[in-house]
Amino acid sequence: MRNMKRVVESFSLPCSVEAFWPVFFDPAYTRALYMEELKFKDFAVLESRPESRKLRIVPKVNLPGPLAKLVGDTFAYEEHGTFDRANNVWTWRMVHPGGGKGLLSTSGTIRVTPDGTGCRRQDDVTVEGKVFGISGIIESSVEKELHASWAKEIAFLRRRLAAPQ
Repeated sequence: MRNMKRVVESFSLPCSVEAFWPVFFDPAYTRALYMEELKFKDFAVLESRPESRKLRIVPKVNLPGPLAKLVGDTFAYEEHGTFDRANNVWTWRMVHPGGGKGLLSTSGTIRVTPDGTGCRRQDDVTVEGKVFGISGIIESSVEKELHASWAKEIAFLRRRLAAPQ
């Protein structure tokens, strides 16, 4: 049996743990992140509660040719997440609406802890390609996209945190 790919990255942020979560859950911030910063095709909040959130996301597909053809230009997914306030952990998983193509499974956590004068955000993502023979290529492509998206997201978040409220 193949192992899934685990992708972990950590970021230092100029805010307290208590200041991070209201920004992370702010609908205006989330919309601006996906539509303006990450340039996704579409985004919608399906459900938002203090302890959970469901998003519908249509990313721009940036995959090698054969994978892009396999995925198609209508790839969309839902992100279902829950918040453990006591431990400052956001746990999420990707869900394919209506069963989707099932080419990929991703899930992960965002853990935020105090770090000197700010906080540290650690993202831990599990990626599993589900297509025999090319799962490794799918996982490597997703890992590359995760790192590129995190770089943009963290830069955007830092600008948002530095802006006067």
